[in-house]
Amino acid sequence: MFAEAAEALRAPLVEALSGSRGSATTASSGSSTSWPSLLGYALLAALLLEILVILLEPFQRWRLRHIPGPPALPLVGCVPQILRMGSPIFFQQCYQKYGPVFKASVAAGVALGRRWAVVIADAELMRQVGFKLRNHVIVEASLMRGVFRKMDQAGLFLAKDDQWKFIRSAWQPAFSAGSLSGYLPRMLGCADDLARRLEARAVEAEAEGGSGKAGGRVDMWRELGSMTLQVVGSTAYGVDFLTMEDSTAGEARQHRDSGKPPAPAVKKNAVAVAATTPAATAAAAGAPGGDSIGDITAAASQCGRELMRACADVFRYGSAYHGGRYMRAAILLPELRPLLSWMAHAAPDWPFKRILTARTKLRNTCLSLIADWEAKQRQEPAMVSESAEDASVQLHNGGGGGGMIRDAAAAAEPSPPPSLAAAAKAPGSRGATAVEPGSFLGLILAARDKTTGQALDNDEVAAQVQTFILAGYETTANALTFAVYSVAKNPEVERRLLAEIDEVLGPDRLPTEADLPRLPYTEAVFNEALRLYPPAHSTIREVASSPIDVGGYKMPPGTSLILAVYASHRDPRVWPRVEEFIPERFMPTSPLYPEVCSRVPNAHAPFGYGVRMCIGWKFAVQEAKIALARLYQRLRFELEPGLSPMVAAAALTLAPKDGLWVRPVLRHPLPPASPAQQ
Repeated sequence: MFAEAAEALRAPLVEALSGSRGSATTASSGSSTSWPSLLGYALLAALLLEILVILLEPFQRWRLRHIPGPPALPLVGCVPQILRMGSPIFFQQCYQKYGPVFKASVAAGVALGRRWAVVIADAELMRQVGFKLRNHVIVEASLMRGVFRKMDQAGLFLAKDDQWKFIRSAWQPAFSAGSLSGYLPRMLGCADDLARRLEARAVEAEAEGGSGKAGGRVDMWRELGSMTLQVVGSTAYGVDFLTMEDSTAGEARQHRDSGKPPAPAVKKNAVAVAATTPAATAAAAGAPGGDSIGDITAAASQCGRELMRACADVFRYGSAYHGGRYMRAAILLPELRPLLSWMAHAAPDWPFKRILTARTKLRNTCLSLIADWEAKQRQEPAMVSESAEDASVQLHNGGGGGGMIRDAAAAAEPSPPPSLAAAAKAPGSRGATAVEPGSFLGLILAARDKTTGQALDNDEVAAQVQTFILAGYETTANALTFAVYSVAKNPEVERRLLAEIDEVLGPDRLPTEADLPRLPYTEAVFNEALRLYPPAHSTIREVASSPIDVGGYKMPPGTSLILAVYASHRDPRVWPRVEEFIPERFMPTSPLYPEVCSRVPNAHAPFGYGVRMCIGWKFAVQEAKIALARLYQRLRFELEPGLSPMVAAAALTLAPKDGLWVRPVLRHPLPPASPAQQ
């Protein structure tokens, strides 16, 4: 019964003790017992306590004895089933067998262990719970400590009660109608950049008869992830993370070495994020360590790739599926989490090293953005007095309404985004709540608790920055990837999608804000992809101090309730032809619409429920519509042979297990970039 836990603990304990044996022996030379021996006794006591707790586990089962559910083994719960099929499929099968409310020994619906929770898979019951209970909870074993643990608890997702209300009120203006309108040009600029990258790959493959660069094949998941992360950087923080640059740095060096000035397309990519790197700083100062825009661009591009890798590692290794032995041991023995956390930091295994490196990279990026914002605000009064002609930084409206991209001259000294007051008066804003792109940090730094007047400290601010980066990168990229896959699998859907885009935009015109309501089928394609493949495949609420009734079952205080979104979205009692990809069911003009969307409110819930619904859902939908419209305006995507059906993996989010390999196929040649796009 305890073999798995003992093996998970044995190796790291040996490493931790052996790594400190020398210093411990010296320190204890005057004592009869060394501290490693004392630690051994402490560990033995902890294990004995753990055994006692395990023996009391039947009490948890007794509290939920009236709720049906699958059989669970002692200690490991439903681990074998969940690892074999993944939590979304497991919950779906349990729903079919045990009904809409069932219990399971789970950890966050991702990895199963000894903690018991109740799973709800009925759309109406999920809506009731989602609107009634406000506090999120994660029962996945976290081994973070210190500042990282503080950031986890302070982020918008896990903040509770009054703290959550305070933080959400600070976030809210960033997603107002006026703010979304201001973000659109930058979203479009990023989508246009991606379309041109993929078009270049398609043209090259055609010219070489399909043999160049593996026949033009690309991992669409990675490409879309680079775009979504760049969108977050440009809209929220006013910087270009350069996550989509893989060749411009080399092109810049060619121009430098030939003595010719870099092309405008290269010049636009030198950005604020590079200014914090040694090469960029040296280049800006004319020092020997770096001498041109090429160095700045290359340094920024490397920084962007590292940030993207860090985001991916947080989602991968933050899950028990891919976490190391410490996390698995913590799932089996949650009462030993403090000891396991110490051991993981003292002698980290490879997955834990990856997650620590990723979290450090993310935190440093967040703190750098905060410091940059504060420095720019100190400079703002002097800069406001300067004329636009004398300003050191020029902003260009890229992509014919595309992304606001910083000029190369701004690489070492990026311009400050407008103040919040200026943003509220910005031309074209739809109200006083509009927030200028790049001003998200200003909202968070200016926030004050209404009762105490207290501001967030730097790590609490960094937690909000981290939340925006991670949420904006992963979930939207996953959803767009599933949309591309689904369109490629369904020729009739592709035909209708292309017809709508061609009718509204034609072959060349970039979409505007006024065009978005005229693309209902494009939005329906995205919504149907979210139904079949919701990146947030489950969410968790916690019963507070008073019991509640759910579907005729009484839930005692402290019970974790898992809302199984994936299972609900594939419920044949709610969704006709449930396994088919039918975007028309989300179009009010379609006869299919009354079957679900008007009959079962909130049956489609990829962004959650109630006041804890994803605050950025409109941001994500707008970004997705722009990306799909621009990509399919120029290209089609053919699946690599053998990729259907695609395998999805459920960890912290639902994502393609091995990416999505496609071949971009040119529809219309992209016109040359205009001066405004350069």
